[in-house]
Parts: sequence; C-alpha cells; structure tokens
Amino acid sequence: MTKAVVNVPSPRPHVFAILTDYPRYKEWVPGCESSAIIGKSGEATDAQIVITGMKRMELGLRFESQGTQSINFRMISGKDLKAYTGSYRLMDSADGKGTVLVAELDVDVGGMVPKFMVDRFIGKSFDETGKALTAYAKKMPVQAEAPARGPVAAAKPRRAKRVLQIVKTAGGYNVWLLGEAFAVKR
Repeated sequence: MTKAVVNVPSPRPHVFAILTDYPRYKEWVPGCESSAIIGKSGEATDAQIVITGMKRMELGLRFESQGTQSINFRMISGKDLKAYTGSYRLMDSADGKGTVLVAELDVDVGGMVPKFMVDRFIGKSFDETGKALTAYAKKMPVQAEAPARGPVAAAKPRRAKRVLQIVKTAGGYNVWLLGEAFAVKR
C-alpha cells in the first residue's frame, strides 16, 4: 500500500466535491483520458475510467463515500490489473481553511513487475496528482454553503484532530496513525 499526504488550500467540502465529480477527472487527473459514470446507488458510484501512462488501461471503479470524510474505491472491472483499491481521507487543516488529504492506493499488476517499481511509480503519480488537484481546486470556484436553518448557535471551539499517538506499554508501543492502530514490540 502506497500512502501520500497532500495539503490543499481549499475547504474540505470543496475538495470533496472535486474528488466526487468523477466525469471531470479528465480535466485534472494526470493521464486520465476519459471518465464516465456508469451506475449509481446511494453513496456508491461506478465509473469507467481510461488512464494512459506507461500503458493505456480501462478500469471500472466503484467509489463509496462516507459523508465528506472519506472515499473508498476498488476495481470492479478491467483486464490489465489484478487488483486496484484505495481511499481518500479528508480532514480540515489545523488553520481550518484548508484540507489535509490522505491518499492510499494498493495496486497488484501481477508477477511481471516488481512491487518496489510499482510503488515508486504510484508515489510519483501521487505527487503529480496532488499538484494537479491543488491547482484545479484554486481554479474552480468554491460553492457557497447552504444557509443554516433556524437560529444559529455559537460554534464550540474545535479540538485539533490527532494524526499520531504513541503510547509506551510494558511490551512495546501502541501507535495510532491516521485512524490505524499498530502494536510495536520491543
């Protein structure tokens, strides 16, 4: 699994709207030749995407969103890869004006290409896509949020979200990183 963190200087709902506008991927995702929605059911959207890079690939992907917090995706059709799964997790930045996007991708191309080469290619692709997303988010107008209904209560100050927590235990350390827990033994 390859991970990347991108700081986008746009509000989380705006970044989420861009990430879930699947037909427009061809406008900003590097190497995306075409993208079209082929089905939708609740929070799940199926899209047909053609990506060109080292090779032209057609992928059917199912995207499933959870509010404006995360989007999980997985390959549902395609003959060029054995597996393609990943996620986007979105968090408000510490200043409250931007978005921290954590992207994860796991690709299985089969035995033809070593895993380290695939991971290196994905890492480079994440860098290019992060830059393209940031530029696209700056270019696209931010949609005004719907006005609140009823009386508006004073907003409580929000505590910063924790990204990393390490707790020393008798047998080692418990590490919590971006929602995942790991046990490290001495």
